Amino acid sequence: MATTIEEPDKLEVFALAIAQLPLETLHNERARIENSIDHLQRSNREIEQYIAESEDDKEKNEMNGVIIENEDVIIGQKLRIEMI
Repeated sequence: MATTIEEPDKLEVFALAIAQLPLETLHNERARIENSIDHLQRSNREIEQYIAESEDDKEKNEMNGVIIENEDVIIGQKLRIEMI
């Protein structure tokens, strides 16, 4: 799967959506996104450990792809936090 950082159109839609939300909802959304980032980072650490212990090169490549996808999602989520 190709690496794609957050699409600008999705961020524009997000910006329009959050503009209408009350402050408490924005705080909750930020906390939800931060929690998601924490889970993705933990997952990446676990995958990295698995890769270090694996002897299967094909599987290592696939797992590296998962890490890259997770990093792309993290970037998009950090952009959303900045927007909030």
